[in-house]
Formats: sequence, C-alpha cells, structure tokens
Amino acid sequence: MADHEDFYEISSLFTNIIKGITQDWNKQGHELSITHCKTLYRLSKDGPQKVSQLACSLNFTSAAITGITDHLFTEGYVNKERAENDRRVVNITITKKGEEMVQGLKENQRELVGSYFKTLPDEDVEHLKRIFTTLISGNR
Repeated sequence: MADHEDFYEISSLFTNIIKGITQDWNKQGHELSITHCKTLYRLSKDGPQKVSQLACSLNFTSAAITGITDHLFTEGYVNKERAENDRRVVNITITKKGEEMVQGLKENQRELVGSYFKTLPDEDVEHLKRIFTTLISGNR
C-alpha cells in the first residue's frame, strides 16, 4: 500500500488538474460557470431530481444547489416545482433551453478536458475511470 506522501502527491496532482481545467474554462468566457454546467449535465443525464438528490450527486450542500438552480431558473435553463404532497420538497427539471446548452457544451468540454488527457492511451483513461469510481463509491 502507498504511504501518506503518495496520497498527498496524488491529491495535489488531481487538484492541479481540476484547477487547470476550471481556469481554462473561465478563460473561454462561457455564459455559465463550470458548476452551473455540471448541474445542467447531471439533470440532462439523470432526469428530474429533488434538490437533496442533486446536491448529493454533485457533492454540494442543498443550500449551494438552491443558489445554483436559482440562477439557472432565472436564466430559463431549469424549472423548479414544489412537490404537491410535501411543499418543502423542490423538484428540479431541465428545460429545452437547458438541454440545448448541454448539447453545445458537450463538444466544448470534450475538447477542453480532452486536451488534458490526449497523451494517455485509452487503456489508461479506462483505468482512471475505474479508480475514481472505486474511490468515490468507497467513500459514500
């Protein structure tokens, strides 16, 4: 098993990759932040969700998701509906405008993120996916 130094180095390297991707995203002048786009992508992929479900799947607090979805609602990318049987529950659904945004962003994201991973063989990318999936599922 790797030692503490290895874990720290891996964590630092991963953080640097995420920072780089986020900085490059911001430099491109997108209409929405990367966090807003991740939220739309999740809704597009998984369908309507309660605020708490969306928060859990994106690893944010419910309060953070409320702020994010308020912005997306104001811009017309999502709808918010209170559950009839429990008014405290808010269901978030993506709109047609939101779906169109996701489709446009997919290609851009593929190029941006792909630029970080283009030097890796497909086999290594598959290993990374497996490793990250294992790490995430083991910590929930």
